[in-house]
Amino acid sequence: MKNYINMNTIIFLFFLLLYYFIYVYFGEHPQMLLTISTFLFAIFTGFFISRQGARYSAIRDQINIFDGEMSALYRKFGHLSKEAQKHASIIIKKYYQKILKNKAWDYNFINKSSTLTEMHALLEKTTKNKMLDSLKTGTTTRILDSLGKMQVARKKMIALHNERIPKFQWILIYSLAAILLASVSGIPSQYALFSSILKAIFSSTIIFVIILLSEFDRLRFFEGIMGEKSAQDVLDILVNKK
Repeated sequence: MKNYINMNTIIFLFFLLLYYFIYVYFGEHPQMLLTISTFLFAIFTGFFISRQGARYSAIRDQINIFDGEMSALYRKFGHLSKEAQKHASIIIKKYYQKILKNKAWDYNFINKSSTLTEMHALLEKTTKNKMLDSLKTGTTTRILDSLGKMQVARKKMIALHNERIPKFQWILIYSLAAILLASVSGIPSQYALFSSILKAIFSSTIIFVIILLSEFDRLRFFEGIMGEKSAQDVLDILVNKK
């Protein structure tokens, strides 16, 4: 969040100096255009930010479900055999280390991943042609159930990942933002400090709203990566830290 604050401060200072020292003229009465464009900009950006915020929360929930089932898988394989649990640990580590190394929660979606396939293969190898007691039979069923839930969660995350704002709608937002900035610039403020400050605050807020919307759209809002703590928690379980 500190990076966003610093960025917004720089943008504010830029507009403050611009409005204080440079005279801009865009007509006699820019207030009407300013009012209309502000209204439309607020409606569109408010809707898109709300939608993308809901999308962000939905993906985060699915990540928690996926990671929870992954840590449960590790413990369930322990009921089959220590060797199976060790192999499961290797598969899980490989999955999460790629995420943390590349600082990308969606790394295994963008790139080919065989984690769930390897888990299925490990389960088949561990139980094939073997007489299982009631505990191991029940464990096998629960492992298959977890793998099914993880597959559903993965499909939901991929679908949500692809729900980006269309280019046409971005053009609309950029156009309204440009009209807003032009309208604000047309209000006289040269060598008037207070007016320049108000205009700079308004203009920098417009830019920051667009940056905020862009970050939500790319699912890279806030510092770090989405699900980083959850991924690290799974790895800590594998090394018996939790």
